Amino acid sequence: MNQTTYSEAATAKHKFLSTGARNLLATALVAGLMVGNNASASVITHEFNNGDSLANWTVDRAAPSSFSIIGNELVMSIDGADFPNNLGGFYDTQGMQLDIGNSTYLSIDMYVDSAWTNSERFAGMWGVGRDASDVISAFPILEFQGAGSNGPDAGFNIWDNSGWQGKSTLFNYDAFNTLELMVTGSGIEYYLNSNLVHTDAASATTYLSAVILNAKNDGNSFDVRYDNLKYGSVPEPSVIVLLGAGLLGMGVIRRWRRQA
Repeated sequence: MNQTTYSEAATAKHKFLSTGARNLLATALVAGLMVGNNASASVITHEFNNGDSLANWTVDRAAPSSFSIIGNELVMSIDGADFPNNLGGFYDTQGMQLDIGNSTYLSIDMYVDSAWTNSERFAGMWGVGRDASDVISAFPILEFQGAGSNGPDAGFNIWDNSGWQGKSTLFNYDAFNTLELMVTGSGIEYYLNSNLVHTDAASATTYLSAVILNAKNDGNSFDVRYDNLKYGSVPEPSVIVLLGAGLLGMGVIRRWRRQA
């Protein structure tokens, strides 16, 4: 093969590989970005702005003294005068719940008041877990409890089907703290301020059907402030890999274009 023929063949081969690779990466890019857009769109957020409706919330166990939006936050009030409940101690836990469909992710911001110093259970977030047969399988809970209540330190206690698992102290007083539950292929993960604090690997839960916001009435009056409720589906690891492939493809295509 002479020099001219060899150069022409090499050029043709380069064009063939470039075109094929570009088509493949472009496909990955489009698929990845489509999946990414769908994943982000599947998470619903309630910001509890003034004027938002709470009509879809229903009473869980017993109604709190009030449940309303004040100052662009959701405020649940507990009146110590309602203790004890005439129906029994079970109903001293007061709260409201919301249907969240078939969610694998749930989070909310909750304000922890430095005045919560009593040895009692205060407030938190519960999920209603269901298995593949739509039967209730778990009530995962992240709940703030004062020092001396289920342990010497104040913190967010964790409940799974085995009972209270111990408190996490990775919280901040006089600030909003983010509580999260995530259903994965290996159980339920509990997060506090983005820190993984517990995994319930024994749970058969495949999704969360409701969120419950409640507080324990032990005879003291207090307010619980919530904000930014989020729920829906999160991407599986394979989806994240596909999205990453799409973003990588974008970078490679840009580099080839610069070389061309």
